Order: sequence, then structure tokens, then C-alpha cells
Amino acid sequence: MVSGWWKDTTEGGFMMTNSVITRGNPAVSHCAFTFDDGPMRIPVDAWLDALEQGGARGTFFLTGEWFDRYPAKAREMLARGHELTTHTYHHRRMADVTKAVFFEELKLAELSYQEATGRPVPTFMRFPYASYREENLEWLREWNYLVVEGEDTVDWSGPPSAQLVERVIPKLVNGSIFMFHANEIAKETPQAVKSLVHHTHAKGLAVVPVSELLHADGIRAGERSWQVRFKPTLQGSFHSEQWKRVAGEDELRKLAADSLEWGNPKAPTGPGAYSKWLQTLSMQVQSDDETRFVVRSFAGQHWAYARASVRGGALVLEDFATKEAHADALVYVLQWAAHEASTLGCEWITSTQDMRRIHKLCEQLGFEAEIVWQEG
Repeated sequence: MVSGWWKDTTEGGFMMTNSVITRGNPAVSHCAFTFDDGPMRIPVDAWLDALEQGGARGTFFLTGEWFDRYPAKAREMLARGHELTTHTYHHRRMADVTKAVFFEELKLAELSYQEATGRPVPTFMRFPYASYREENLEWLREWNYLVVEGEDTVDWSGPPSAQLVERVIPKLVNGSIFMFHANEIAKETPQAVKSLVHHTHAKGLAVVPVSELLHADGIRAGERSWQVRFKPTLQGSFHSEQWKRVAGEDELRKLAADSLEWGNPKAPTGPGAYSKWLQTLSMQVQSDDETRFVVRSFAGQHWAYARASVRGGALVLEDFATKEAHADALVYVLQWAAHEASTLGCEWITSTQDMRRIHKLCEQLGFEAEIVWQEG
């Protein structure tokens, strides 16, 4: 899914130069705390706690590598009210790369975001090191992107928290956007943020996500979704007897209990997890022929489930999970989908889940496959 938004002017208070936003509307009593990178070796919780103790929400510009390593934490951060978007995949100096590498970095970052969160990707980002050329901004417009910069707090140099607080306080004004880091160098930043949030309260400022600053000036964040699609090709043996529709309350309860033990990233955790998960799965059971909710069973155990529907002549894999985490377990789901699509006369099978793994497996299985923008 691709949606665009644009405002190449300085109207309404936003300071914007050639699609780069540096601050919000000075007539509105709010500001944004933003954080780059994503820590790889230490928990991000210190930054989250510093914000939340003062009721603030941050915007995190995270690398694709971080999303791939910490998908569960990404979903948790979103659930806690913070905003996440991209910061390229490998944290490259984008002013130094070719156009092909430039778009590869964007695409990989978007795929990692979508696979980690299950959500479309916001189309605003920040360049690592603020490294970009005018030509890079022209390339970004091809994908309907804006760049968000702001006040550089220089926490990338690892200053003491007191020094960081002293540097930022005079700049705490309406519409300000602050660029912090969430990484191994900026270890003092959480303590500084905790203090700075209290200072924003004293000045009557709310700390809000970047998208809220944009919205206050009439700019709605765009978003994009990707999908993998492949043509159903029947190869090798397919054990159709192992797959059956989920039918009846007992079957559903067993599937809920079993799949909860798989460590399914979509399943809830904590108190009441089983009841919540059972309710989620119950909503997926449909009686019409256009939606199929099936389970793979043998040796007295459930090994996978899949839910698919037919839309626009394609079999859409809405959801699936396997007991075993390795990629080969996914082959059985793809084989079921290919068999089902062939039976239904569908030209394509599509999915927005596990896109890169599916694409690689399709190559190995000899299926024609591609990863493309999701239209509509």
C-alpha cells in the first residue's frame, strides 16, 4: 500500500526546506524527542522508562538491523505508545552511496520494519550522520518521503547528562524537534531525558511523536506496505491428509493452547494470554468458502496453521505460524498454499508476513516470486 503526503512550503509555522522538516509549529505548545539508531548491546528500556515516567512519547528512528534483531521489542514499543520509523538498514552514509544502494537501503529497512511490527511503514525518515545530498532528496521524493531533522543535542559524543540538560533547556520551545540517540555511546541520554521531560512540563510543553507535530500543521504521515507474491507451482509430494479446516470449539481450543507454546510472536503473553489468544483465533474462523483457516496435524500434534482468503484472483495468506521456527517448516505452508491456489484457479499467492524468507524459499523451490509494493 502506498500513500503520499507533501508540503514543500514554509506555511503554517513548519520550517521546511526541500522536503526536510527541522521544527514544528511555534504556535502549538508541544515538542518532539527523537532517538536515532537503536541499541544493539544494551536494552532500549532505559530510554523508554525515561520518557514514560513523565508521560512522554518518543519517536525512534531505528535501523533495519535493529528491527531484525528485536522484533518483539519493536512491537512492545508501539504498544506502549511510542512511534517507530526507519533510519536506513545498515546505517550507511547515504551521501556516499549509489542510487541503487540508496534504494536498497530504504527497501531493506522498510521490509524489516513491516516484518517486525506487522504494520505499514511510515514514509518519513532520518539520514544517519545527517549525511545526504540534494540529489538524495530528489530520490526520496520518488517514494513520497520526508526527512525529519531538528536540534542536534550532540549526545552522539557521549556527554554527561547534566551537560546535555544544560544544552537543551534553552531550546525547549514550541514546535522544537530534538535529535537524541539510543545507542551504546549515548548512555547518559536517558537520565538527561528524564530531567528534560520535567522541564517541558514546567514550560507547558507536551512531548509528542513527530507525526503529531506534522498533523498539527495539516500534514498526515504517509505509509507504504510491501508484499511477496509467487505463482503456485506444484512440485514434489504434498501430504494433503495432514491439513484440515479448523472446525469445532475443541479443535480451536487445542490449536490455541498448542500455538501459544510455539512462541508465536503474534500471540499475547502474560496473564490471560490463553483467553486472549483463543478469542483472536476464534475471530479467524469463517464459514464461507472464500476464507480458509487450516491446521497441519500429524503424530497427535499441531505443527502449523494458516489462514487465507481469495481476493482479486489471488490467494492471500492472511496469517500463518509454525511450531518449528526454522525456515524449512515454512515450506509446508507454502506447499499447502500452492495446492490450494491451484485448486481455486488463483494466479498468485501473496503475503505481507515473512516476505524475505518466503522469497528465498520460493527461489529454492522453483516458484516464480517477487517482492513488490502492495497496491490499494
